[in-house]
Amino acid sequence: MKLKNIHAKLIVSLLPILIFACSSAEDKSAADLTIPVVVEKVKRGPIASYVSATGTLRAQREERVIAEVEGVLRMAKNNGTVLVAGAKIQAGQLLAEIENQEYLLNVRVESQKLAMENAVRELQKQEALFKEGGVTEKELELARRNALDSRLNYEAAQLRADKLRLKAPISGFIANLQANSAGTRVPVGFRLCSIMDYDITLAQVSLPNTDLERLQIGQEVVVSNYAISDQTFLGRVTAIDPTIDPQTRTFTVTIKVANDKLLLKPGMFVKADIVIENHPNSVVIPKTALQTRDNRPVAFIVEGASAALREVSTGIETREEVEILEGLAEGERLVVKGHETLRDKSKVRVTE
Repeated sequence: MKLKNIHAKLIVSLLPILIFACSSAEDKSAADLTIPVVVEKVKRGPIASYVSATGTLRAQREERVIAEVEGVLRMAKNNGTVLVAGAKIQAGQLLAEIENQEYLLNVRVESQKLAMENAVRELQKQEALFKEGGVTEKELELARRNALDSRLNYEAAQLRADKLRLKAPISGFIANLQANSAGTRVPVGFRLCSIMDYDITLAQVSLPNTDLERLQIGQEVVVSNYAISDQTFLGRVTAIDPTIDPQTRTFTVTIKVANDKLLLKPGMFVKADIVIENHPNSVVIPKTALQTRDNRPVAFIVEGASAALREVSTGIETREEVEILEGLAEGERLVVKGHETLRDKSKVRVTE
């Protein structure tokens, strides 16, 4: 009898432990059925579609400085320093001079100047005499013609003499400077340097003829270069050549790119993303949050402790994002991770 009592007491004392163990097992099983997910709120933002191409930049303006007279080259100085490649200069600034005394003697600038001054004095004399009736009108006209001819001869001599002074034709930066030729005799046609103005740069890109109808002048372009990976530059389509290359089946587009900080350099290889369509305020979600179920695009949102499947219709797609036209609303909790095994009404546990 005592042994039975002991067994009964033992069962009674173990019963709560057994009940708790069963309850814990059931709770663990229920927890195992909930799927951990990561969510983020659906937001609005800009999204655009592009046509992409690559091309090489060139300066908006580039002029060559070429010697028109042979002679010994002498480099000019700016604030006591000889000009170097990359220096910024102004239009008309002296870059170099050519020494050629024989040429200068043949030009005879001073002689032409003296002849002009004499002709001007003679004209003034003839005008005074004409007022007093001392000369005829024909004699006065002859004096006027001589004064004009002498002035033109002097100006022509000045222009010829000025060919010995190589000046910058435009404002910009010196490029491809032949500074090692200083002190040597250079021939006619010698190219001293180029002057580049690249506050604005141009790029010509080739696109397949299938894109011709999608492009128009004025479209915005996002330009990037791998060497300046943290920045992009805005440009515009300025010209579209309608001619299709019969070999490549492509056409040429000219893009103008603002370059206020001069970070872009002529000769750079760039990528140009031409904006075909731009929606500045759309519902946009990560492309990875979108799935295809039964050949239909779907996404999951969290409502309470469950996942809800939403069929959606999409618009513009980029490499990372997709525009949602219908099916999702701003502010809803979108499942962005852990949705691979979800079903409609699946129990979920938000982990982040």
